[in-house]
Amino acid sequence: MCGIAGYIGDSPEQNILYRLRLLEYRGYDSAGIAVSDGEKIVITKRAGELKNLEAALKQSGKTAGAKLGIGHTRWATHGKPDEINAHPHVSRDGKWAVVHNGIIENHAELKSDLKKLGYEFYSATDTETAAKLLEYYSAQGAAPLQALRQTCERLEGSFAMAILHAGEKKIYFAKNKSPLYLAYAENGGKKRAYLASDVICFSAQASEYYALPDGVYGRADENGAEFYDKTGRIFLPAEKLSAAYTGEEINRYPHYMLKEIYDTLPALRAETAYFESNFTFENYPLLCGANGGRGFTKAVLVGCGTAYHAALSGAGMLWRVADLDSAAYVASEFRYYCPKIDENTLAVFISQSGETADTLAALQEAKRHGAKTLAVVNAEHSTLAKNADAFLPVKAGTEIAVASTKAYSCQAAALYALAEFLRAAALPLPKRCAPDFSALNALCAGLSYGDVNEEKEIARLFCGGKKLFFIGRGDDYRTALEASLKIKETSYLNADVYYAGELKHGFLALVDENSYVVVFATEEATLQKTLSNAEEARARGAQIILFTTNKTALPDCPEEKFFRILRVNKLGGVAGGNPLQCVQNILPWQRIAYELSVEKGLNPDKPRNLAKSVTVE
Repeated sequence: MCGIAGYIGDSPEQNILYRLRLLEYRGYDSAGIAVSDGEKIVITKRAGELKNLEAALKQSGKTAGAKLGIGHTRWATHGKPDEINAHPHVSRDGKWAVVHNGIIENHAELKSDLKKLGYEFYSATDTETAAKLLEYYSAQGAAPLQALRQTCERLEGSFAMAILHAGEKKIYFAKNKSPLYLAYAENGGKKRAYLASDVICFSAQASEYYALPDGVYGRADENGAEFYDKTGRIFLPAEKLSAAYTGEEINRYPHYMLKEIYDTLPALRAETAYFESNFTFENYPLLCGANGGRGFTKAVLVGCGTAYHAALSGAGMLWRVADLDSAAYVASEFRYYCPKIDENTLAVFISQSGETADTLAALQEAKRHGAKTLAVVNAEHSTLAKNADAFLPVKAGTEIAVASTKAYSCQAAALYALAEFLRAAALPLPKRCAPDFSALNALCAGLSYGDVNEEKEIARLFCGGKKLFFIGRGDDYRTALEASLKIKETSYLNADVYYAGELKHGFLALVDENSYVVVFATEEATLQKTLSNAEEARARGAQIILFTTNKTALPDCPEEKFFRILRVNKLGGVAGGNPLQCVQNILPWQRIAYELSVEKGLNPDKPRNLAKSVTVE
């Protein structure tokens, strides 16, 4: 959840601050930095967003002459988000400074052992135990690298750590189950070292990088790095960086979330062009048998949060388009309550960051059962992309706002492309032809952002304090789930979601004149039954907001029965209905969620208690 950065070179303070700004999507409860001139370590940290740390550093002026440093932006897991619990954490003697992303699961046991040895703790964090262990082993005579190895041997759980040791111009590091990358770049004839939780921190400077595997530790200076594991020193090959990230410009938009909503169409166009050129049988042999057919008989789709909602839509597409038995699962449940899967199963893992801890754990569970694994992910250098058998990129571009918008749309589009690919792959070789992506092209041609004034009006209504209920069937229910999540994330309003057919089976008891019931009814096949359910809620005093398409006729249900009607563009291009209507349907609700946040005076880019990349279980 947290973001860590390290830098060796001139002006480490400013270089690290720049990289922490790129990592703030991983957490923004507090931030801190430690810099060194090779002799002493100077630490500055503050509660709150990164701007508080920047202001403190400007006032202090204590970092002159520094040649290296480490930094951290935090999402609190242990201890409240205040200055005491902010990273870096230091040893009692002040010779070690540690920043850490992950969870040390046995920290309570370690803390108890260290207290018996006379060590005292100033914070409630798990990270402080690592700093104290480093000091303990150093006091026993261990050299810094040996002390790091011995410390790592004691730690259970996940950690990516960057560490300074007083008296050295080196950054020590260790990695297990949390992402950590290292790179070098030339600048003005001088070599610079970069360490970070995400390759975006150095992709504009470096052309290659090291992706640290689990169980690796080591040290880096301006000349190079040494890597070790339990067997001793190891060779780690550098990997090429495929694209430079230079920072997302917010341009004319007041917030990243709004910008990213309007980035959806160009992202979908880029994704469609990629699939038409690259999503071929030759490039994806995992998904098609050499002699025809697919090589598997069912699929499971796994994700968390918004990615799980994309998985729900994707499972429906695989079933309807590809005639493949498919089901969606929440990643945190999949690991412990795994369905019956084997070598005849395709397991699809969906993630924006590719570092979601629960999804990575679910991937390993699927591999253990012999399933074929496919990553549908937006970050091609991520752990998920590297560890799956095959990788299908989501070409959404960088997403900064915590609430996912364009990435969700591109995930759904990628899963439709997968369904079309598998439909074509199922045919025997003589009849096999290229996948038909016409629904993607129709989506790009017909996508509409809706009426902004209507969306703002709905947002103002929701601010009035009434209870919110969303109901729908089939794809409409899945859209309602994602719409509800967006509203919860950005405005902190609760919007309960139910299958429309479940209205009479319990939750109708909650409906009264203080309720808005939003009826998602864009599917013709279930329209009349869903409208009947809406009438049941209206009879109990609820005000009904109907969400339907601009092509839906309501001959037996006068419009006066509805408090508001919000219409969305009906996509064409595919006989029987476009499977990607769900992408069109979510756009107005993303905008409503954004307007709700603004109306309440909140920051839609940085909701409380949340982070963009959930790297702990």
